Amino acid sequence: MQDETDRREARGGERVAIRFSVAALLVAVLAGCGASTAASPTTGPVLTAGPGPTVAATPSPDHAKPMGLIAMGHSGITGEGTGAENEALPANSWATGSLPAVNSVYLRLVAALPETNGHVINAGQGGAPASQLPGMAQSALGVVPVPELSIIQTIDSDIKCNGRDAEALPAFGDKVRQAIQLVVDASPNGHVLIVGQLGRPRAEFLNKLVAQVPGQLEALTGSGPCDFFDRSGHLVQKHLDALTAIIDSYEAEQARVCGTFPQCATDGGVRAAYMDTLENFSADWNHLNLRGQAAEAELIWPVVEDLLGL
Repeated sequence: MQDETDRREARGGERVAIRFSVAALLVAVLAGCGASTAASPTTGPVLTAGPGPTVAATPSPDHAKPMGLIAMGHSGITGEGTGAENEALPANSWATGSLPAVNSVYLRLVAALPETNGHVINAGQGGAPASQLPGMAQSALGVVPVPELSIIQTIDSDIKCNGRDAEALPAFGDKVRQAIQLVVDASPNGHVLIVGQLGRPRAEFLNKLVAQVPGQLEALTGSGPCDFFDRSGHLVQKHLDALTAIIDSYEAEQARVCGTFPQCATDGGVRAAYMDTLENFSADWNHLNLRGQAAEAELIWPVVEDLLGL
């Protein structure tokens, strides 16, 4: 029962930051990142489905020869936003998808390394905080035991925006470390890529959003440190700056932890530089649609090429 409560609270927290520049996440900030009314997140790892590759039952057990891709994190990596609300669709994920229209990291990896075909699992869960990463790593490694590439996308569900983020960083970093350790122990010759937050809150985008999407101004209005508009409808730049600083602090912590493993790399700020566009969002304004998933894959692929020496 406690696990379910934790998952629901994490789901609420995720809406704070997965797409922090849109309305849905600020609703959670106003509520103090407490329990969410969203549907329960998917439990357990989600396998890539649909036409094309299927999950291999017995990838190479040779630690000297890594093969395949595993992914873990929150709903930003599960393909949520490309189907029904709160539905994980890893076949549409920018990381593990099999849908040609997305041209995911996985499909690109198969094109570069054909032996990757079929060796893939997405263990992400909607609303998952960093505390769930070690369990995800264990689940994913049970399917793809010696991955060539492991992708971690976290941060969102851990952001509190209540003045307590600094004290939460050590525990956050420790869970990230545990997950990476599990992966490198299983695949010492593989690579771990821990990606940063996608984009940063920008006044230009927010003003465009509230002008074109009815109801978004009200949802983004309040007096909290991460509310983007005040009661007069004026954008508060210092609140954008506050959330940006919080995100930067989590990215710095995960980069610090990653830096202690020779197999681990970050995206080097590539995702932080991403510029939001209305056309890439799903109807919930909290996730990315197929166009957005494809944009994510295109954005990160050069980083993967460099990391793997392709």
